[in-house]
Amino acid sequence: MNITGLRGMGSRFVRYLSDGRVPLWKKLAGLLAVVYFLSPVDAIPDFIPILGWLDDLGVLSAAAFWMARQVQQYRPEPTPDGMPRDLEGRPRFPPARDPA
Repeated sequence: MNITGLRGMGSRFVRYLSDGRVPLWKKLAGLLAVVYFLSPVDAIPDFIPILGWLDDLGVLSAAAFWMARQVQQYRPEPTPDGMPRDLEGRPRFPPARDPA
């Protein structure tokens, strides 16, 4: 993925988080994975050298892949007039000029 793809994914992620149609638990999945990573209570404690870190990384990577898939599958609600819009809601194309 190039820089343009990452930028588009980032703006799509922001729209995904701000959309009221997306359930709250889907929005919080990434946050909960980070909380699990930082929490001292794990399925496998962190003082076990390799396995303790691998379960944290597994949870973080699974949450990241899941969130990326959710954002890629996300389809925002189309605008009523069918005109493509930017993130601020302005039409992407200038209005047609009056020929008169």
